[in-house]
Amino acid sequence: MTTLTLHPLLSEPMCCTMSSSSKRSHEEGAAVGSGQPEYQRVMEDLRQQIAAGRLAVGDPIPSTAKLGSQYDVSSTVVRRAVTELTAEGILYGQAGKGVFVRARPTPVAAQPSTAELAATVERLEARLEAMAARLEALEQERKN
Repeated sequence: MTTLTLHPLLSEPMCCTMSSSSKRSHEEGAAVGSGQPEYQRVMEDLRQQIAAGRLAVGDPIPSTAKLGSQYDVSSTVVRRAVTELTAEGILYGQAGKGVFVRARPTPVAAQPSTAELAATVERLEARLEAMAARLEALEQERKN
């Protein structure tokens, strides 16, 4: 017989047959299968909504409960995302009133691809080898 218990941290029903690793990943906010923590997924979506103007400066963000339901995550995950965005200066909280948008996120420059990074490393290695050979030649000249 399967019974439901109330998890003390999440305050939501959880099946007692759920494996301990499933419980742990859910508690820690790890996204199943994506490799990205759930709080980062929530952060990125909120950041995109603010950048796109769907949440304007001065607007309140949805409540922790509403965000948890919207993203299907625990309140702990939502609080972590809000804390991180607050630390970045994008959100701010007012006791008893809620959390509000403080600023639009600054656009992040496009990140280079893995292939571009690999090519840069190869160029740098070649330059370093050439410089090492030149330095060795100069040291040999100095000894002679």
